Amino acid sequence: MRLGILGGGRAAWAFGSAWARVGWPLAGVWLRPESKSRIPELLNTPRRTIEELAATSELILVAVTDRAVAEVLARIPATEALVFHASGALPSPPDGFSLHPLKSLPPVGERSDLDDTLLVFEGKHRKTARLLAAAIGARLAEVTAEQKPLYHAAAVFGSNYVAAMLDIAETVINRAGVPDARGDLAALARSAIMNWADHTDTRRFTGPAIRGDQETIRGHIEAVGSDAQVAQIYKLLAEWIASCNVATPK
Repeated sequence: MRLGILGGGRAAWAFGSAWARVGWPLAGVWLRPESKSRIPELLNTPRRTIEELAATSELILVAVTDRAVAEVLARIPATEALVFHASGALPSPPDGFSLHPLKSLPPVGERSDLDDTLLVFEGKHRKTARLLAAAIGARLAEVTAEQKPLYHAAAVFGSNYVAAMLDIAETVINRAGVPDARGDLAALARSAIMNWADHTDTRRFTGPAIRGDQETIRGHIEAVGSDAQVAQIYKLLAEWIASCNVATPK
């Protein structure tokens, strides 16, 4: 199916890259006049107006920020194309659908694909969405419009907040006098994620909170105490982990 893309960010790049990989045609890309996105050149597809894409596409992807989705949808003229957007938080277009990749998408220009990615669907044309997912090697799950804010909150916890925790870890380890540990912290996080994926009981955790080592926890909170926000985050996470310490084998 010929895809027209409205937007020049990470989701536009991911879907466009998937289309290019499977050899499906692209009708072009619409960008705001001030946009410096390189997606048209990277995908070797023309820069078009919204009107041109509405007339030549079978599918139109709205891949803009959540705050701009309604405005861009309103600019699409009457069209026979199916319209969908990539927002995980907003309801689908009135006669369309949404496909949100449960994935931390890389910046435009870096290697990006949706192969083996879970696409979370909401809206109409479920059969078409399933065909699209299968064609690009992705998997499909479905939520209702009412469930989307909860679903998207979970996605934020699993991606952006993981990155934020690593920012904090890097700041704290630098304060401890261990420089250039970014790669080592990333490796630590990867090992923690693999441990979490492999175990559903308390073995998914390591460290003082799951062991109930309150003395060590107090020492950590005191050590980071010059930053009250970080200390509070640490305390809340320690309490969460401690609450998971049920009678499951460690």
